[in-house]
This record gives sequence, C-alpha cells and structure tokens, in this order.
Amino acid sequence: MNKDDKDINMDVNIEQNESLAEIDSETKGITRRTFIRGTAFGAAALASSSLLIGCGGNSSEQGDTPQDGASQQASFDVPPAPIPDSEITNTVTADVVVIGGGSGGMFAAVSAAEAGAKTILLEKGEKLYTGPMWMAGINSRLQKEQGVTIDINEAVEEICRYGGHIVDQRMVNLWANKSGEVLDWMMDIVDAAGYQTILETDLKEGYYKSYAVGHVVVPNPKPEIGHLGEYGASLYMPVLADKGKALGMEIIYDTPAVQLIREDGGKVTGIIAGSPGNYTRFNANKGVILATGGYIRNEEMLNALCPTAKYCGSSIAPAGNVGDGIKMALWVGAAMDPLHGVMVFDRGVINKDSGTLGAPWTGGYLRTGSQPFLRVNVNGERFVNEDLPYDYAWDAAIMEPENVWWQVWDANWKEDITRFHTTICSRVVPHPEAPPRDGLDYVEKEYENFIKNGLIIQADTIDELIQQMGVSADTFKATVSRYNELAKMGKDDDFGKLAFRLSTLEKAPFFAAKLSGTLLCNINGLRIDTKLQVLDTNHKPISGLYAVGNDSGSFFAYNYPQMFGGLALGRTATFGRLAGINAASV
Repeated sequence: MNKDDKDINMDVNIEQNESLAEIDSETKGITRRTFIRGTAFGAAALASSSLLIGCGGNSSEQGDTPQDGASQQASFDVPPAPIPDSEITNTVTADVVVIGGGSGGMFAAVSAAEAGAKTILLEKGEKLYTGPMWMAGINSRLQKEQGVTIDINEAVEEICRYGGHIVDQRMVNLWANKSGEVLDWMMDIVDAAGYQTILETDLKEGYYKSYAVGHVVVPNPKPEIGHLGEYGASLYMPVLADKGKALGMEIIYDTPAVQLIREDGGKVTGIIAGSPGNYTRFNANKGVILATGGYIRNEEMLNALCPTAKYCGSSIAPAGNVGDGIKMALWVGAAMDPLHGVMVFDRGVINKDSGTLGAPWTGGYLRTGSQPFLRVNVNGERFVNEDLPYDYAWDAAIMEPENVWWQVWDANWKEDITRFHTTICSRVVPHPEAPPRDGLDYVEKEYENFIKNGLIIQADTIDELIQQMGVSADTFKATVSRYNELAKMGKDDDFGKLAFRLSTLEKAPFFAAKLSGTLLCNINGLRIDTKLQVLDTNHKPISGLYAVGNDSGSFFAYNYPQMFGGLALGRTATFGRLAGINAASV
C-alpha cells in the first residue's frame, strides 16, 4: 500500500527517507492574499467534538485546551493579513494554476494542459516529489487482459465500511468508475516512453482479503526478481512532466504558494506565491487546484485534528507536507471532514530505553514489523491476532501500556516469513507478479545494522532476551510456552490467527524489537464534490477552487483500506486527472 503508498524499502534513517522525497524540507511562512473574514472552519470547536474521540480523544483529554475551559483557536484556523500589493513584484496569468508537484498535481496539470488550458504547476521545492509506488484501479485494460474482474459494488462498500461510512460514497463511486480509464491513459504514456505497468494478482490470504487492484510502473524488461530497481513514481513522474511541457505546461520550482485570491466570497481567481518582498500573483482564469500533500508534518494540526499520531515513533512522510493547501482553503471559507485519521504502518522501531513517541518522530523503519510474528505488550503478554492490516495492528497496540509492543522472533525467521506469504507492501519474499523486492538477504543486512545500533535485541537464550527487553520473566515465558503450543497444534485457540502464520520461538538466536506506528499521510482533508471542487461550510462549492490527494477529504475515515493496495495513490491520480479536466472545461 501507499501513501499516498510508500515503498517499504526505505532506509532506517528518517533523514534519508526525507531526502528520497526530493522536496524542500524547509518550512516556509504561510499567508494569503484575500479571505472571508469571520468564516470559521472551527478547528477549536472540531477538536472538542465527540467525533474526534474516534481518532484518539477530544482535545481537552489530550491537553490541547486550557484547563480553565477558555477556548483556544488553532493558529491554522486564523486567516493572516492580506499580502500588500507593494510586496507583489510580478503578475502572471494562466487558465489553471496547480499547487504541488506530486502525483496529484502532475496528473491534474498534464490533464488540464491536454484539455487546452494554459497551465502552470507551482512546486515549493527544488524537484518533483517521486515517492508513491502502487496505483489502485478497477477495470483497467491490464486487468481485462489478465481476466481480473472486481465487483465494483463490493469494492465501494468495502472501502466505505472501512470508514464507517463517514465518507461520501459518491466520491468512492467516482474512483471505482473512473480509475480504470485514468490508468489506461497513464499506461499509454509510460508505454510510449519505454516502460510497462504490471498488476499484482498474488493476493493476501486470511480474514482480511486483498484485491487485485495494484498497478505499478516498472522498467521494460522488468528487473530480475530479487532486485529492487526503480519503479512507480520515480519512473512515471518525469514522463508525465515531459508530456505536460510538450503541451505547453510550465513548471515553476522553489515557489511556495501562500495566499489564495478570493474577493468578497466569490470565485477563487488566483494565488500569491513566493517569498516576502518577492511575491508573484498568479491569476487563474479557470481555477486553482490544491495538491500540496496534506498536513502530516504539521504537529499542531495533527494534535488538533488527529492526536493519535502522537503514538507513532517514526515517520516516512515528506517533511514539506505541512498543510499549506488545506490552510489556504480554510482561510477562504472551506470545510474539512468531520473526522480525521492518519495512514500508519506498524513498523516504527524505537530504542528500548530512550525511544520516544510523537514529534519529531525520530524512530527507524523496520520493514518486517508487519510480519505476523508474536507480539507482546511491555508486560510480556500477547494481546492481539498479529495477522492484521497495518494500522489495525497499531490501533490494538495503542490500547496497551506505553502504547507500544514488542515483536519477537527466532533464528527460523527466513523460513517463517516465506511461509507467512504476506503481500502488498509487507511483502518480503519476491513474487513474479509483484513489484520487485530485494528479498530475505537484504532484510538480513538490515537486521545486522539494527542490531549494531541497538534497535534490535539479539540473545542466545530466552532468559537473556527477557533481561534485555525488561519484561516480566514469568509472564513472558508463559506467553512463549503457550504460543509454541498453539503453533505446534496448528490452531490459535487464543486469538484465531491462521495456522500457517503461526511460528515457534525455540531456535537461538532470539530477536526482539520495540515497535510503534510509522506515519505516512493524513487520510482526511477538505470536503470536495464529484467535480473535485472544494466545499464551503454550507456544503456549497467554492467556485474556481479544487483539491486532490491528501489535501482533499470525503473519501476515507478512521482507517486506510490497506487491502486495496495503492488506493491512496489511485484516488490521487484519478481525482487529479478529473480535476484538471474539470477545471480546464469551465
């Protein structure tokens, strides 16, 4: 899955993860040209809403509001002063202005240019963002060629069920009905550039079944199995950029957008971007499309909107995704989803003694954290069926003491992982129909590095492992004895895990890692309609303003449906293309 869907093969070092994003990590000041004064998104009110309990409790429980009960408005809910004309040194006019050089922005900009609109793509960093990999869709030509059929009604209902139906089913329908067409459009472009797209049809077995929806752009010929290579956005983004430029699309880098232009509650007519003393006014005759990546790196917004993020120990989210687009839209009267959540991997490894949760999320990334090895809490007790979607496993763990867990395995881990046969982006063992992976030998090298830096404990005996973990000896030994018994019996009478995903802890050396969540992205944002127009607090479209990707909402709630591999990117790409077409057609 994506993060939009991130490659699992990211380095332990979070600073290196951020460099992979190829974006400007410097947080820039955010302001806006014009706005509706007095329009309240109501972040402070939202933070105290009972709905927020579904994401970790209301703000008073999290200590985000004063003890005396006085209201405290979040800074992102307060419109800044308009930028004076004296600071605007240049004016540029286009039909469509797209904010953000990731997948959503690129799909939108190229599609707008293809539809005949003079299009400008603004990116605040030095380069395009090329992180996502899998792209989910239904009824693509690749699926049809391979005889893969997906029941659209079932898929839509399953996605809505994951979100408790605190979603707009019309938006899920839109993705389900249009994603195949968008994938076919993209595949035509990348095929002409010498690449190919493959479909993963090797699906997860178990209680949480997966769907054959994940498409991945790879080199042609495909890399040898076992070799990572480049694939996904790192391949298709340059190709799309070249196509857009050939259509007259202009990409402007190092230009952060700071204020939308909306006069007296009317149409959004442009945006101001740049830096103090050197701002440019970009007039947009047809529309502005927000695609800035969401707010996953904005600590204040996370605390106010989704405080469970504080239970994550690491992050592989781009450092520049600090809510630029969302804040600008709020300042001109936009509405957000009523409930917020984050997309999380259960792979955030932390130091057993000094590791901390929450910002600045300094933990590492353990790719095998999602393998269904034995999990125990800090008391040494097993507490969950370990064979869960990634964020479900994390959800279960934050109910436990210290909000973390220990993952424990033994010297048979290669044999165990091969038998586990996990898929989507928890896959370790390569498969001919899956994106390439470096495999078990690469994992072994990672383990060696983690052991060396103290993030994985290695011990020759269970007693030594217990001593290093600091758990109750009696409790942990009883847990291991029971788990071994269940594995040999081939039936998990305690938590119901499937037999082939059970494993014993008998062969030295033994290993343990203290784990937490790894943040990927927010899954909620600005309310939108089926034209991808941003809605105001009365659920009316704001003329001239569109949002896609993690700036947009109305699609997810509670959890990310991780059995639809690549759904985040699939939604982003599909809605990006549709937004570009819609904006250009005004």
